Amino acid sequence: MDSSILQEITSPDPSTLVVLFEIKLKDEDDNSIGSYRFHAGENGFETSINFKGNDYLYLPVEANGFDATDESLPRPTIKFDNTDGFFSLKTNLFRDFVGFEVIRTKTFVKFLHQSNFPNETNPYGSGTEAAYPDEEYVVNAKTMENSNYVQFELVSKLEKEGGIVPGRKVVYNVCQWKYRSEHGCGYNGTTLLDEKDNELGSGASAAIYNKNTSYSVGSVVFIETDNNGETIKHYFVCIQAAQNKNPLTQPLYWTKDNCSKSLFGCRKRFGNQEFSSSSNAGLPFGAFPGSWKS
Repeated sequence: MDSSILQEITSPDPSTLVVLFEIKLKDEDDNSIGSYRFHAGENGFETSINFKGNDYLYLPVEANGFDATDESLPRPTIKFDNTDGFFSLKTNLFRDFVGFEVIRTKTFVKFLHQSNFPNETNPYGSGTEAAYPDEEYVVNAKTMENSNYVQFELVSKLEKEGGIVPGRKVVYNVCQWKYRSEHGCGYNGTTLLDEKDNELGSGASAAIYNKNTSYSVGSVVFIETDNNGETIKHYFVCIQAAQNKNPLTQPLYWTKDNCSKSLFGCRKRFGNQEFSSSSNAGLPFGAFPGSWKS
């Protein structure tokens, strides 16, 4: 722990504690798509707080149960104001946030950056942005939703309910790898196919998508997303003249290069190399065909 935090904890007159939250957002393919950052305002701040270059919005939040006991890890609850329906809308969009990572950061007012105060001067201290070590949780369940609030249960990353042991399900006919990831799948070919394994064309000359560019039918673009530190390219083929139509959200204008997750789809991309005599023979098919029972 930062020595300045330790000194503040043991001070006879510590400054006010500030608690910041971050929910890490992800899409249906588990790609990172940003964060919601907020604070409850219990420290007297009812505007945004800037901390380490990120803005944490003021949002009425009630959070309890973060203290661990000798018997078990904490299972905190976090309750959001829902009088404007904002969180009901977001829970529908993000599948109740289940499985989403939540970061809790604690610091003191004296360590907040100067930019958070009038005249850019912290009257309580040096504004070094020192903090306690981050606490990491995962949303385990939405436990309540009504017109007043939405409440979630959090668990430690060491205690995720519903975890699978071993880490993969034994499924005979559906590949579990993330398409075009170097981990498992490994496909990086230029042949593009749709989710039914119909050929779409070649991605050899694809350019990164630009919202200001006008695209004609047959144009090929790609968009890069982050997958836990790995960059994955997603290819799209234009099926209707488009400009400022994001391929990720506009399926009427774009067809996505995808995979059927079947053994047939794997062969379409890698060939019949499981029948090769090469020492590297085999398909990176992420399922267990041999587990099928008639």
